[in-house]
Amino acid sequence: MADWLNQFWDTLKAVSLPLVVLGLSFQLLQTLFISLAWRNILRAAYPNSVLPYREVLSYYAGGAGLNSILPASAGTVAMLGLYRSAIAGSTVAGLVGATLVQNIFFVVVAAIVYLWLFLSVAGSFDVKFGWFADHVGLTLIILVVGTALIVVVGKILWHRLHHTWEQAKDGGGILTTPRKFMTQVVLVEAASYAARMGVNATFMYAYHIPVSLENIFLIVAASSISSTIAIAPGAVGSQTALISVVLNGVAPQSVITAYTVGQALITTAWSVAFGLTMLAAQIGWKQTRGLIHVRKKEDGETDPLAEPATADTGPPDATG
Repeated sequence: MADWLNQFWDTLKAVSLPLVVLGLSFQLLQTLFISLAWRNILRAAYPNSVLPYREVLSYYAGGAGLNSILPASAGTVAMLGLYRSAIAGSTVAGLVGATLVQNIFFVVVAAIVYLWLFLSVAGSFDVKFGWFADHVGLTLIILVVGTALIVVVGKILWHRLHHTWEQAKDGGGILTTPRKFMTQVVLVEAASYAARMGVNATFMYAYHIPVSLENIFLIVAASSISSTIAIAPGAVGSQTALISVVLNGVAPQSVITAYTVGQALITTAWSVAFGLTMLAAQIGWKQTRGLIHVRKKEDGETDPLAEPATADTGPPDATG
């Protein structure tokens, strides 16, 4: 712990205070906008049990903070459990549906960015399909059999999961009013995306990495990929490796590494401090520590500071 604090302090001193404040202000805006989108999605999904914006913000920020210190997106699971506990009539399937709706904008933008990156690499589409051309008959059989299997499996799953699907559709209620979806989710999340780019641009400038739209998109794409494949908390290792690859030649590797680690340390510390403070203010510090303790136990880790669990301090049931 002492080594981490020393590293964090050294990193913090390497960046001017005004730039740290500016970068964290963008980080805060990103959290506020995404929380607003979540509030709008949940309000449309469960109009009879609307959560105040502050409560939605507390659970989202708390989940983000937990994701920074716990593996395997445990903070997201905790966030959904808190929503499940606070929203009367909500279901796990419905909240999963709401999660899918909340991610539509980011999936589309990520696909566009990935496609742009793919097209920008010479020869990316020079894929050889020689085997298929030499075995046309076998290729057709594979396509027909594969399609038939997909149809059969789809029908079986539909009959078995029909009730769950009906519940999941509740979470996507805002999609039935496209105008609200565009104004209350897409535009809000676009603002959060702009704030995210502001975070990257600020710390790139602080570490003397050329700030350009292309470089910012490269970093956003690399961070997104590393977060998707992350197992360890924060995904700092995979993020550093990917950003070093995409920015190769833009700046010296030592500068890129310092930037990646520095931004990750500063923003992670902020996410943990802000998120857990908001969560503790909403549900209490004992319950917040209980969430950390339970999630660590589930992942086979121990928390030497955690108190023995009691019946009145456990976290809300995340499994519904």
